[in-house]
Amino acid sequence: MIVPASFVAVLIPMIASQIMRLHQHDAGSWIFWDYAGRIGGLAVLAAIPSARAVAFQWGKRRMPLWKIALWIVGIVSFDVYLGRWISSIVNAAFPATVLGVYFRPSGWLYFVDLVFGMALVAGSEEIVFRRCARDAFQPYLGNGYASVVATSLLFGCYHWWAGLGTIVGATMIGILLMLFLQRSDALWPVALAHYLIDVIDFA
Repeated sequence: MIVPASFVAVLIPMIASQIMRLHQHDAGSWIFWDYAGRIGGLAVLAAIPSARAVAFQWGKRRMPLWKIALWIVGIVSFDVYLGRWISSIVNAAFPATVLGVYFRPSGWLYFVDLVFGMALVAGSEEIVFRRCARDAFQPYLGNGYASVVATSLLFGCYHWWAGLGTIVGATMIGILLMLFLQRSDALWPVALAHYLIDVIDFA
């Protein structure tokens, strides 16, 4: 089981990298700090035995592949047709909450980021905010809807620097991804849905 102190220790390098990213002025350095924070968070998980046992377990899927495909299509469609629209409207209404923007790399760095970077984003965030957050909150909130909402709000707030609209959008997607995890019990389908959302958003 992951104790709250361990979970906070994982978030420290991830949030520190977000703060560092806000001071970068080119795609290369922005990506460097992004990767460093995520790899740092995963390294903290790997260094704590109780956290490592939770974070890197291989859950056996409880869903047939056709249901997994339907869930993924549904979640990605929600983001494309509703989530991004809501995020843009809220950010337009509260522009002062947008503290930074994603740098879009070009050339070879674009392909590295699209393949490796987006996979790192999806994998690290699903491990931390779905699997580990659920485990850390379970003694206090159980494994029902209270846990779904709490972990999704935490996931939304992790996007604090990108504006209130992004927080709202990420929270909504977080709810869907957590429900998906609860039903599939395997993390890879949830991470795949997250990866496809990011690829569509940033391609």
